[in-house]
Amino acid sequence: MGSLGKHKLRTFFMALGTLIGVAALTVVVAFGRGTQEAVLENIDRMFSGSSILLTAGGGSMMGGPMSDGPTTTLTIQDLEAIEATIPEVIVSDPQQMAGPREVVFGGRSDEARITGNSHNAERVWNRGVTRGAYFSGSDVEQSARVALVGETVVRELFEGADPIGQQIRVGTVPLDVIGVLEPVGIDPHGWDRDDEIIIPISTMMRRVLNVDYIMMAKMLVSPDVELDPVVYKIEELLRERHALVADVPNDFHMITPVQVEEFVESSNRVFTVFLPLIAAVSIVVGGIVVANLMLMAVNERRAEIGLRKAVGARTRDIWLQFLIESASVTALGGLLALGLGFVVLQILGRVMDTAARFPWEAAVFGMGAAIAVGLIAGVAPARRAAELEPVQTLR
Repeated sequence: MGSLGKHKLRTFFMALGTLIGVAALTVVVAFGRGTQEAVLENIDRMFSGSSILLTAGGGSMMGGPMSDGPTTTLTIQDLEAIEATIPEVIVSDPQQMAGPREVVFGGRSDEARITGNSHNAERVWNRGVTRGAYFSGSDVEQSARVALVGETVVRELFEGADPIGQQIRVGTVPLDVIGVLEPVGIDPHGWDRDDEIIIPISTMMRRVLNVDYIMMAKMLVSPDVELDPVVYKIEELLRERHALVADVPNDFHMITPVQVEEFVESSNRVFTVFLPLIAAVSIVVGGIVVANLMLMAVNERRAEIGLRKAVGARTRDIWLQFLIESASVTALGGLLALGLGFVVLQILGRVMDTAARFPWEAAVFGMGAAIAVGLIAGVAPARRAAELEPVQTLR
C-alpha cells in the first residue's frame, strides 16, 4: 500500500477513471429519476381517470400516427356535438395555443406560451389556482380579457410582486390577471408548464389569434366505461361532420390512457436502462486504465517483487498485494465520486431549480462496481507479478 502513496500521480490517474464513472452514474441516475418522476406526474395529471385526448390534424403526440389531413377542421361545435350525441362523454375542454409570445407588464417583458381553455379546464386537466380565482363560464361567453399566470411567469415578469389585479399585455390585447396557476413543472414534451398563461378559449380565438378552430381537446368519459367503443363513436361522428369519405384519412387523432401507458414503458427503458448503461461504460473504461497502469507498475517494481520473494513471500502474497492495491485505488475513486456526485447534484439542483435526490442504491451499486472492476483489472498485473522469478528481478 505504501507504493500507492509513493507514486501519487499514477494513483491519481488510476482513481480518476473510476471517479468519473461512479460520479456520472450517480448524477445520471439522480436526474434521470427526477425527470422520470416529473414526467410521470404530469402524464398522470393529463390522463388521470377515463379520458380521451383529441388532437387536430392526426397528431403525433406520444408517437401517434400522423395524418396528411388539414389542421383547421376541429371546432368547438364538434365538441358540442360529441357531448350531445355520445352520453359516455361527461365534459370536454377545448384548447388552442399560441406561443411563445411577448408578454408586457409595466416596463418589463418576457416570453411565455399562451393557452386558451374553457372554464371546464380546471376540472378536466386537474389543475386549479393557488391564488385568485379561475375564470368562469360567463368569462368564456363574453371573451373576457382575463388571464391566469404560471409561477415562472410570476417570477420572471412580476419579479416577486403580487400579480393578482395587475394588467399585462399580449400583443395588443390587455389582460387582467385574476389567478396564479398550480405549479406543474415539465410536461412530456419538455415544456415548462409554469411558464404559460391561460386565457378563455374565446378570448384566444377572437382577440389573440382570430381563428375559428381549435388545436385539441380533452374529454372525460364516464368511469367503468370501455374507451374503445367510445373512441369508435367519436371517430364515426367526426368523420361524418368533416365529410371524410372512406379512402380519406382522419383529420384528427385520439389518444387514450392505454397508449400513454405504452409511452411510459418506453420512457422507463430510457431512464432505467440506457442512461445508467452509458455511465457504467465509464467505470469499465476506468478499469481498463487501472489495468494498464498496474501492468506498468509491475515492470517498475520488479526489484521490489523479487526482494519480497527472496525473503519468503509466497506467490499468493504477491497476488493479494496487487489485487488489494488495485481494489483500493478504485474504491478510493468511488468514495471521492460519491462526494463529487453529491456536490454536483446540489449545485445543479439550485441552478436548474429541480429536486434531485441522492440515489443511495445507485451509489452503493457504483461502489460495488468500482471495487469489482478494480479486482478484475488487478488480476492480470497480479498474475504477472506473481510469476516473476527472484533471480531474474534482482539482477
